[in-house]
Amino acid sequence: MNQTVFWQKTRFFVLLILVLLITLSSHPTIVDISRAAGIESGTILSRYIILVFVLLFLMCLDIQSMLKPRLVRVCWFIFIFIVLFYMITFAVYGKRTMMADIRSIGICLVALMIGWQLDLDERRFRLLLLAFSVFTLFIGLMQVIINVGGFQIHNLYYVDNKNSLGVMLVTSSIVFLLLGLNHEGKKKTKIIWLILSVFTVVVLLTIRARAASLTFGLMALYIFYERFKGKNFFFYLLFGLFMSMIVFLVLPSTVKDFVYNSFFQNYEGEDITGGRVGRNAAALHVLASHIWTGNLEANTDIGWVHNYPLNRTFEFGIVYVLPIMLIYIYLLFYSVIKTIKSNNRDNHNIGYYVMIIPYIISMAEPTLPFGPGTATVFNFIVFGLALRYSFNAQYGLGGE
Repeated sequence: MNQTVFWQKTRFFVLLILVLLITLSSHPTIVDISRAAGIESGTILSRYIILVFVLLFLMCLDIQSMLKPRLVRVCWFIFIFIVLFYMITFAVYGKRTMMADIRSIGICLVALMIGWQLDLDERRFRLLLLAFSVFTLFIGLMQVIINVGGFQIHNLYYVDNKNSLGVMLVTSSIVFLLLGLNHEGKKKTKIIWLILSVFTVVVLLTIRARAASLTFGLMALYIFYERFKGKNFFFYLLFGLFMSMIVFLVLPSTVKDFVYNSFFQNYEGEDITGGRVGRNAAALHVLASHIWTGNLEANTDIGWVHNYPLNRTFEFGIVYVLPIMLIYIYLLFYSVIKTIKSNNRDNHNIGYYVMIIPYIISMAEPTLPFGPGTATVFNFIVFGLALRYSFNAQYGLGGE
């Protein structure tokens, strides 16, 4: 075995360890031990995740290669302004709030660069997707068995790290869906991937990750649209609507109730958003009086604003939030454009689709797409892999 092959295998092994640690951090036993140890944010595995993440980055380190994509250069250029604005807000207002954005966005950009450097072949890339998806589904199943007590809907939420697990589960379900749709071998394997995709959604519904469950539906519709758009699209649309109606009519009432209760149980006659609309309205009210500097000057506590763009604008105002929103919008538009231009029948382009997932959920959550913690690191790594694949295809280069 030559040195290059050994290095590639070692990096891939470290990558799999990182994926395993990220998924295991949401295991109910790990979470319980962490809370018992007094760790309120993250888990006992957090330090090891960061350690392995840094090790993988150092193993991939090649600044000239990592800065080759224009997207990466633009993002780091904007990132410099985020750091600069942090120093200004700290000096003028004594606020360290933007340090959390520096940390979360920086981690995601490094993950993107790691993905670009890995440049995996077809076999290793598929193994990476399956490792993440299977590990995540297993952790979700453990949450259902241990914390929820089976596939039943409770009035209260019994799953800790629900937001982190939700974005990972919906990523897994979309990966299973695309692997199933794109599989060209045995039909049995294709059916297995599709069943796993549906089963992952059932786990999502059980833990009541409502925003993530809705995101799966939106992403599935978008994937089918991109797959069948053209002169036959309306035929497929009408056929799909007809089949959906038939399936809905023949579904047992217990299944319909299960889905309905996942979204609405314990919210009858109440705000089904759990107070999110009220907090969003309060944030807009504060911004009406402090549009330029937001909560930097207002110094008001209205709780978590569950919409990422509004959350950061509320915290910093439209002046200081500008570089954060620029990097947010730039990555979103790039990903969407790539899904439009690329072929979703090619597994290497899955990265562009999974990148959109945390953006959709960010409309109902405060930290996505750049968190919470390392929950979206896999999405950015796979996005970087897709970026490298597109670059290699454009210039006729091969993978590892």
